[in-house]
Amino acid sequence: MRGYLSIISFMVGAGLASAAGTAAAQASETQSPPNFLVVLADDLGWADIGAFGSEIRTPNIDKLAGQGTIMSQFYASPSCAPSRAMLLTGLSSHEAGVGTQNLQQALNQQDSVLYQGQLHDGVVTVAEGLQSIGYHTLISGKWHVGRNPDQYPSQRGFDRSFILREGGVSHFADQLELNPAEPPHYFEDGERVTSLPPDFYSTTYYTDRMIDFLDARDRNAPFFSYLAYTAPHDPLQVPDAWLNKYRGAFDDGPDEVRARRVAALKASGLFPAAGQPADLLPLPPILPGAKPPWKDRPEAMRRMDTRPVEIYAAMIELLDENLGRVLAYLEAEGELEDTYVVFLSDNGVSALTPLVYPQTSREWLHQERDMNPANAGRPGTHTFIDGEWAGALNGPLRLFKGAIADGGTRVPLIVAGPNVARGVINRRLGHIADLTPTLYELAGFDPQTSPLYRDKPHPRGLTLVANWEGDDSPRPTPIITELLGNRSVRDGVWKLSRMGPPLGDNTWQLYNMAKDPGETTSVAEDHPAISERLQGVYASYAKDIGLIEPEPPLTRDLSALYVGKCDWNCEARFVLLKVLVDPLYRWMLVVAVLSVALGIGLLGWRMLRRRRLAVAPTDS
Repeated sequence: MRGYLSIISFMVGAGLASAAGTAAAQASETQSPPNFLVVLADDLGWADIGAFGSEIRTPNIDKLAGQGTIMSQFYASPSCAPSRAMLLTGLSSHEAGVGTQNLQQALNQQDSVLYQGQLHDGVVTVAEGLQSIGYHTLISGKWHVGRNPDQYPSQRGFDRSFILREGGVSHFADQLELNPAEPPHYFEDGERVTSLPPDFYSTTYYTDRMIDFLDARDRNAPFFSYLAYTAPHDPLQVPDAWLNKYRGAFDDGPDEVRARRVAALKASGLFPAAGQPADLLPLPPILPGAKPPWKDRPEAMRRMDTRPVEIYAAMIELLDENLGRVLAYLEAEGELEDTYVVFLSDNGVSALTPLVYPQTSREWLHQERDMNPANAGRPGTHTFIDGEWAGALNGPLRLFKGAIADGGTRVPLIVAGPNVARGVINRRLGHIADLTPTLYELAGFDPQTSPLYRDKPHPRGLTLVANWEGDDSPRPTPIITELLGNRSVRDGVWKLSRMGPPLGDNTWQLYNMAKDPGETTSVAEDHPAISERLQGVYASYAKDIGLIEPEPPLTRDLSALYVGKCDWNCEARFVLLKVLVDPLYRWMLVVAVLSVALGIGLLGWRMLRRRRLAVAPTDS
């Protein structure tokens, strides 16, 4: 609950701050353009920061929240690369070329520019736009939107860059790949970096390079700084000094941790007091590795189960500490008051095991990584959050990364800066694609008149400048999300969504998010007209963008839920589990059973016929 009370204390002055912000905005038209620091966390959940009621210590982020505005209903993609593509272009991820991530395309999507998994030359990045009007443009951290050299940051508008090209890697200098299909590559200003300092740790080093870039720039020009951390993305790892920072902090178990977070979010006004939290997704007892309720688990099992969460929390606090270093640098340089600082995450908490990654087998994982729980968080390990804890850490929201439910797509957005209303919770719907047009307006850049945008799509996102100054009027356009064939439309209080197995049954579900923000009960049958209207909105959007329905449908392999050794009994359980949750497998079982029954019937008929022929009387 730490942090949220400080937000409430600022809200009394919100009206005055908003009025002052408007006046300041008018006065600033004759002043120099502002600076921008955009900080993107990786797989950090909506409820994971102190200002939102988390037990994780994030004093620098909490301070930003107290000095600025929280957008409590801000959305991104359910996955890393699509969110980054929208942040950088203001377009849908599909238009930007990242309708899905690399190696996740369906067969019928592989030749489409919408699904190539990287940016293309038919779109403009926010760095290119700001660079064209004199901004210094800097990036340090995860790129994940360009495999080809012509799509590296050095070719897409960034003056200085230090990046991890891929979506994940060990956080240490060993550069152990996230999966066999995507060996890691680091680049500085377009040139390959093959060796890292022995004491390299991703969060600290990305911060070091960003401060170096800021220190070496021309002070007479404004800057756009994009600090894209890979924390707390798996593998969950921290330096030795941080390994025990959260020992015992989660010993009460996931249900109690979740209850505390929900209570804090309600008390702060970030979640409706009468709102019903999401139903947790139960893991069926048939699942290999299924565990008893928390109270019935042996102490040794509890210690093993809380260890990943402790490492995860330490990663977040270390991220916060490094953000504080950048803010302290800017303050010492006298530039912080002229800088818009935007903090957000790319999606919700991850519940993905390493086995969901391309070409990752159980054999490879246990041979190439140290999976001993006693060594969790150290170099050479691959520690991760499981579904039980991911649901708890997301607080009242439904599901987690990869799902188009709010637990996968709603992310914290905190902004502080020259004209931003202080200590305010803004409940207007916002979207990650809104950031590009917002920064453009604040910088005084107009895509309508820029040669960069000639014959190229202009940002679809909506500017948030007025919202950051205190306006919380309803969003005039819906937020539409599609990933891996799953889709949703958020329009005002309504949310229409459709998910395939194993998280859904491919039917449209409608939720009143004002009354049911946990998405617990579909009201599609009670409001057929609204459901049909929003289905039409999605269909028009899909046609306009040119979305391609994945064929064959993409589904998650349920056997990836369990990373332990899997014998014949384990495999048989997964087959049965697939039959229970996936209609396709159910029909396959029905067909198989009918085929076997038909075969047995035909065999029996033939045997009976032969027997009758054998005993039939012959003519004399």
